[in-house]
Amino acid sequence: MKRLILALTIFMCIDGYASQQRVTISRGFFSGKDYFDMSDTEKRAYATGAVNGMLVAPFFGAPEERLSWLKACTAKMSDEQTASIVSSYIANDSSQLNMSLNVLTFNALKDACDKMKP
Repeated sequence: MKRLILALTIFMCIDGYASQQRVTISRGFFSGKDYFDMSDTEKRAYATGAVNGMLVAPFFGAPEERLSWLKACTAKMSDEQTASIVSSYIANDSSQLNMSLNVLTFNALKDACDKMKP
């Protein structure tokens, strides 16, 4: 009986560990500083492309339910609003200028969308 309990405990630990997959996010092409070097048109295009890129994450195996917050938040957002969110987020913390823009963009949107929730 003790072996059965031990085996079940080990199995549950292994199963729990396996479901907590680690992910590695690639650096991307730009930094926060690069974003501020872009024209307003380029910032809007980048922000729009970043959102579009995140929305196709299910093509790469991301669960669709993990994107519901992004879909709901950005559904009626203009490219100008999206770029403004990213600009404000980076401007509020100059230590982020050397960070990867793809991660900054995600963090900026997540932060802004969380604040917009009722």
